[in-house]
Amino acid sequence: MMIQLPKDADGREIPLDTKVLYGSGGTARNIVYWVYTVDSDLEKEWGNCWRAVTDAGRKLDAELMYLTEPDSWEKLEEDLDKCVAEGTACTYFSKDGTCQSCSLSNITTGCSPKVIEDIVSRIRKLRGEA
Repeated sequence: MMIQLPKDADGREIPLDTKVLYGSGGTARNIVYWVYTVDSDLEKEWGNCWRAVTDAGRKLDAELMYLTEPDSWEKLEEDLDKCVAEGTACTYFSKDGTCQSCSLSNITTGCSPKVIEDIVSRIRKLRGEA
């Protein structure tokens, strides 16, 4: 039997050196170690699966957690407020508002269409449409 890496709620593989996972509400959980359970009399409902063990001793189902903090309406508002405060869409994908630190730095047609496209996509996901 081949044991695969645990996956998060989005289906992304979770590296076993991951130190933090997030709940659906964005609550961070500190991970101290991972356990792979096999089918046993003590934990039949957890047979053949990964569990993340927190610093509080709780065992979490990795498939119900997120590798990165889930998006929220509040995070979207914060991202848009940064753009309004700076008077430019450049702060949406850029850490410091410059093109050099922007994740879209390889495009040559301007970032505004990509920013709007991403905002629309986030809204749809937050509304449960995507």
